[in-house]
Amino acid sequence: MQINIPPHLQSTYKLVKCAFPDGIEAENYESLLALLSEEMSDRNLAAVIAYYIGKDYSVVLSNIYRVQSIDIPKAEAINNLKKVLLSCGYQDWIDELSS
Repeated sequence: MQINIPPHLQSTYKLVKCAFPDGIEAENYESLLALLSEEMSDRNLAAVIAYYIGKDYSVVLSNIYRVQSIDIPKAEAINNLKKVLLSCGYQDWIDELSS
């Protein structure tokens, strides 16, 4: 099945796909949501992750709200994830969002 990602979300989708080519492991899911939500809107992030993992958008959005308020991932887990994302162009992605 072909999934059509809106143009403004394609770079985020590619970043996630590069970092997690075989799917997002459970131990990285919450850290990924927390990290990326610092840089983009909750709704756009929920759309990208929902596209990528095949979950319902509202479930992912709820997960984002949860990691921002109740189940905040540890800084160490987020920093480890950031290292993975940097090898996939994370800094370029941030620069793109800022421009």
